[in-house]
Amino acid sequence: MTGSRSTRRSTGLRASLYLMRVDWHLEAVVPASERRRILRSLREEIDDDPRPLEAALGDLGSPRALAARYGEGGQLRPLWSIGVLAGMAALFTYWVIFLAFAGGMLAVVDAAAPMSAQARFLFVPVIAFSNPDGIGIGWSGGAEWLMVPAVVATVAFVVGARSWRLFRRVELA
Repeated sequence: MTGSRSTRRSTGLRASLYLMRVDWHLEAVVPASERRRILRSLREEIDDDPRPLEAALGDLGSPRALAARYGEGGQLRPLWSIGVLAGMAALFTYWVIFLAFAGGMLAVVDAAAPMSAQARFLFVPVIAFSNPDGIGIGWSGGAEWLMVPAVVATVAFVVGARSWRLFRRVELA
């Protein structure tokens, strides 16, 4: 009995990473429906190529250059997936800095116990205390608690997605 593998080449890790990078670069140059069609075509082309995978991918070129060839002559489009990643990274960074700030306040009041302190971190009131009954931190649950992270994430999303590409300039003939 012979063991045959009937897996498709495009489902391999290297081919999948290549196609994912092409997809990311295509997002900036073609609409989603055309992007899916191009990726399906590339996947079939990779699967049908009898040469080793490295040679097949090498002939396609870099993902960025390949995507640029598909989008030649078109207008650049926003990069929504990059915007989502930028927004999530900004939100994560905000929370890390916020918790470091609150942790620093807690360290200070614990060193000088019994003590409590109040401060603001980007409009959010933060309280830290240390006394014989315990230690702790707290912050306001007001509107600023939601608005500040929302603004940080939204600005990072807009900048990361390059959403100004939605507003195309009218070409003067």
